[in-house]
Amino acid sequence: MKNSNEELTREVHDCFSKNNFDKCVKLASPNVKVTAHAFGMTFNGPEEFRAFMQGFKEAFPDMVVHHDSIVSEGGRVAVEFTAKGTHTGPLKTPAGVVPPSGKKVELKVAEFYQWNNGRFTSMSNYQDAASLMRQIGAM
Repeated sequence: MKNSNEELTREVHDCFSKNNFDKCVKLASPNVKVTAHAFGMTFNGPEEFRAFMQGFKEAFPDMVVHHDSIVSEGGRVAVEFTAKGTHTGPLKTPAGVVPPSGKKVELKVAEFYQWNNGRFTSMSNYQDAASLMRQIGAM
């Protein structure tokens, strides 16, 4: 039987894939903390979480998440997924902006969520940023 927090995690990714950022933000707690480890960045609060998502969708507007595995226990959910999209917009990184390459990418990601009363309070994002940069010709 699936855990409701697992279903909520799936909903976050489905809404991201469909560019429904309002719904994603509603699933985040008011004091949510999102950490993007590959880029050394932390996003605090729902609006910074929105900016994190929009940054990826600006660079890869057609990006869609496909779950590879998901495990949940209580309020904790661990998910591994593949995100596929086309680099048609600028990718903003801490080192600067990478111009659009027009290349299709396949990005491997692991995320860890902490859920409380139907909203996630934290999310840690680990992604293969080096592979992404190679795929778009940035390294």
